[in-house]
Amino acid sequence: MAAAVASKPTATLYEGARLIIGDGSEAIDDGAILVRDGLIEYVGPATEATIESDVRRVSLVGKTVMPTIVNPHGHIGYLKNGNTDSANFSRENVLDHLRRLSYYGISVFQSLGTDRDDVEIAIRNQQRDGTLADPELALLLSAASGLAAPTPGSENGGAFFAPDAIREASTPDEARAVVREIAKKNPDVIKFWVDTRDGVKEKFSPEVYSAIVDEAHNLGLRAIAHIYELDDAKGVVRAGADGTAHMVRNPGPDKELLDMLVANDVFVFTSMSIQRGIPEGPAWLDDPSLLETVKPEHTATVRAMMAQVPESMRPQLKAGYEVLESGLRTYVDAGVRVLLSADSGVLHQFIGFAEHRELESMVDAGMPVLAAIKASTLLPAQMLGLDDRGSLEAGKRADLLVLDANPLEAIANTRKIHTVIIGGIELDRPAMSARFLSTT
Repeated sequence: MAAAVASKPTATLYEGARLIIGDGSEAIDDGAILVRDGLIEYVGPATEATIESDVRRVSLVGKTVMPTIVNPHGHIGYLKNGNTDSANFSRENVLDHLRRLSYYGISVFQSLGTDRDDVEIAIRNQQRDGTLADPELALLLSAASGLAAPTPGSENGGAFFAPDAIREASTPDEARAVVREIAKKNPDVIKFWVDTRDGVKEKFSPEVYSAIVDEAHNLGLRAIAHIYELDDAKGVVRAGADGTAHMVRNPGPDKELLDMLVANDVFVFTSMSIQRGIPEGPAWLDDPSLLETVKPEHTATVRAMMAQVPESMRPQLKAGYEVLESGLRTYVDAGVRVLLSADSGVLHQFIGFAEHRELESMVDAGMPVLAAIKASTLLPAQMLGLDDRGSLEAGKRADLLVLDANPLEAIANTRKIHTVIIGGIELDRPAMSARFLSTT
């Protein structure tokens, strides 16, 4: 008689945790998630789960499970050792950032308009065709190169760290031609900047950015506008923009804008924490979860950069941030589709960690915790067309953020990560942390 061969478990049951579904519904205590072949097969109360005898069982008693975070707005590949610089951009650094994102439970990242030499597009394509199938890498989406108005005799008013990577156009016809060129790369979205950078740069006229939006739509692409000013926000919405990459700064949104956003279902990215760091002070740079991936000498570089801001400017920055906080409450109360946006990978926005800071900023501003989590998981996934993720539901990918503490009690608990599971695969976070801290 042949020897009996022990069968391997066909699935894994994670049981006993508190479950935050991600759709805004109340948490489920003593929940269970059955994962098979990278997908969620059952999610709900543990008492209602029907489990096969050979299932691998993992106790998560005392833990909280929520969907991994989806960030639709950041800039990948430029931040390194505490410095944001075009010289840092490389395939290697982009891949490093994708690993840092996964480490912190951010499973999807959209980079908006600062690609160089199609590095982002190449990685994105390899992920899609399966030649770069690595669970340690967050899923990358890319706008390729964005558009900004030229400033004669100076750099344009696009991203300060990558003006040379951004395409310029002066007329509606030029704008349409540039959009068509970018579209040949099959970007996930078209990004454009409408910003004078405090009056020192040129910005697109309504005629030009209307042509950008119209041409993007003609080619089946969404268009996202970087704006800060109220009139510019209204202008891009009138032009048909699908979303704005920032909330309006001082004086904040007015009723006309809110009505326009709701009527046209235009989404708004929060982009708060990038404005919070300096007014709040540098104590957050000592957060233990940040130091799991960033060396103290590199947080010291950021600390020194923040210290260079004159004391005379700090009250103004604090007041400006308070406008963002009140603005967020206004957007939410009006029913605007608000989505988490960490604008990570820039200045002090350490990639992966910044997303948790953004979620905390949203809740601290007054957004209900479950609504903020939904705006950080399900809603951005839906906006990006990723219907297979963003919430804990049967049939969706098993992308799970397992926490040691309850974020419903304190939102900063999303940083107290027990483990991250991507497509049903548990990441070796201690090994990843060791690698991050061993590199320059």
